[in-house]
Amino acid sequence: MYQKYFYFGLCLLLTYTTANAQLHRPIDGMGTNQINPEWGSATSSFMRLTTPDFSDGYSTPGGTDRPNPRIISLALGAQDEFIPNEKNLSDFIWGWGQFIDHDINLNDDHPTDFLPIVVPTGDPHFDPDAIGGVEIPMRRSLFDPNSGTDPSNPRIHVNELTSFIDASSVYGVTEDRMNWLRTFSDGKLKTSAGNLLPFNTIDGELNSPYDTDAPFMLVDGVSFSDKLYVAGDIRANEQPGLTCFHTLFVREHNRLCDEIKADNPTWSDDEIFYYARKMVGAYMQAITYEEWLPSMGFDLDPYSGYDNTVNPSIFNLFSAAAYRFGHTMVNGRLLRFDENGDTLSYGSINLRDAFFNTTIIHEQGGIEPFFRGMAVQAHQMVDVQIMDDLRNFLFGPPGYGGLDLLSININRARERGIPDFNTIRIALGMPPLTSFSDLTSDADLANTLQTMYGTVNKIDPWIGFMAEDHVPNSTMGPTLKKVLSMQFQNLRDGDRYYYENDPMLSSNEKQAIKSVRLADIVRRNTSFTNVQDDIFVASPSSTVSVELFPFGNVRDIDIQAYPNPIQKHFTLTINAFSAGNAELFIIDNLGKEAMRKDVSLVKGENTLEFELDARLANGLYTIVLKSNDDFGKLKIIKHK
Repeated sequence: MYQKYFYFGLCLLLTYTTANAQLHRPIDGMGTNQINPEWGSATSSFMRLTTPDFSDGYSTPGGTDRPNPRIISLALGAQDEFIPNEKNLSDFIWGWGQFIDHDINLNDDHPTDFLPIVVPTGDPHFDPDAIGGVEIPMRRSLFDPNSGTDPSNPRIHVNELTSFIDASSVYGVTEDRMNWLRTFSDGKLKTSAGNLLPFNTIDGELNSPYDTDAPFMLVDGVSFSDKLYVAGDIRANEQPGLTCFHTLFVREHNRLCDEIKADNPTWSDDEIFYYARKMVGAYMQAITYEEWLPSMGFDLDPYSGYDNTVNPSIFNLFSAAAYRFGHTMVNGRLLRFDENGDTLSYGSINLRDAFFNTTIIHEQGGIEPFFRGMAVQAHQMVDVQIMDDLRNFLFGPPGYGGLDLLSININRARERGIPDFNTIRIALGMPPLTSFSDLTSDADLANTLQTMYGTVNKIDPWIGFMAEDHVPNSTMGPTLKKVLSMQFQNLRDGDRYYYENDPMLSSNEKQAIKSVRLADIVRRNTSFTNVQDDIFVASPSSTVSVELFPFGNVRDIDIQAYPNPIQKHFTLTINAFSAGNAELFIIDNLGKEAMRKDVSLVKGENTLEFELDARLANGLYTIVLKSNDDFGKLKIIKHK
């Protein structure tokens, strides 16, 4: 049974006002550190751990002697099979990681400073017809306009959020956004039908007129709806899993308001609101430090109290490279289950079809189906590979909004002045690499890195972080782990309002907050009540009564070819799980589509006579078959 966590005897003696910064953290973080008020505040500078590495010493992107980012992506990043992480951790790991990222870190694009990534001619996804001249669009990061003038004044980048884990993703970092989100009744935040986030309309409901004063919300690529959810962070509509976390903590805020009012019937709207805000931020801190980080193998120093000499600002290295480790964890398929553990009638969804698609929450069952899927599915191994949904289809198909997140990660670090991986290791007090085998015990990966970079002194930071062998009982390598440990320890120790340092909270309250788990928040605010206690560890499929297949619920179709090696004519046998239309592709050894054919399948065995294009050169090819949620592939050799 849920235990109430509040001891209000002390609180009733205090006056709750928005002006009293000693009682409640400022919305923009300013003054959290009373000696250095700007530390960690919104629009303050990122910190550097190393000397800036701009090619001109102050603003021009570095890495000019390194390979093209897309060529590196093609050589290292392609992933066509599920590689589970070694600790059986669930998709909640990267889901929570993104939610926290959007609470502490935002460096938006500069509106006019462009840095496109040149696509190699014949790129199988972005230039399949070998037209040449294709580019992946990218803009440089916003920076302080007073910086980047000369080597004595290198470019400084600005974090538009507070760096603190303070639930700014729920409430925003400005009074205007926070006030728009509030109802000003009983301390609560606005919601829409179904207890979902409010839309950008005059009353927050989907079918109401636009509110011209609604806060800005980001939308990229193809929008599936002209109405957007509004939240504390502008990116809340990016993908439905993220939207679910925003929704969950708005519900928790409003649930807390009901409880606070019941215990304190004379409290004002402000008093209820600010105490609920305090508790939501405390829960997010406790989940991060007591549950999320330990599950990945982090063991930070024990908390010893607030230290006003610790700068909690975000490292530029963390923002531009290290914290992007979550991109390699993401599966290309978002699973959705109903309350009985059956696949949702609407089905699971490819991530590429879910970007900025708000309709699949409010029209297709709400947030619970996504949470059930995240609890079951293990996340991908932290490595240099990224699913196609992020590496070729980010925010749309190639040529129509599609981006390559791996290439962007490489280019982002270069344009932000982040040096090579060995320079980072030295700055961290770690020995430099002397060979690629020092980085990875995977001989094939080491050889590919050698081919790409030639020397270990040119490795791009994101590639180095993802390629290094993992520390025992951890999901990542030693350099990445050290950067993240430093950052999260600073965020905790340099936060005067960190819950364990909060004089408004009794020792009993602090201990109760420390014991809260994300599963508790999910149970209290959704119908997903049978979630496993350790939500960051993937639940066995039997828990939700569903049989999982590789890539979530994608099944492998058996394909055979006779003869093989082949000449021009051959026979394919395909054992299909269900009847329906399918696409059959033949891919050459460079990853370029050589042929495509639409086929109609019956359930069970299918026999197809096939004829290769006579113009195809001899060599190795791969047949790829896509049918509904099922997938099959077969290597063939053409000769004569």
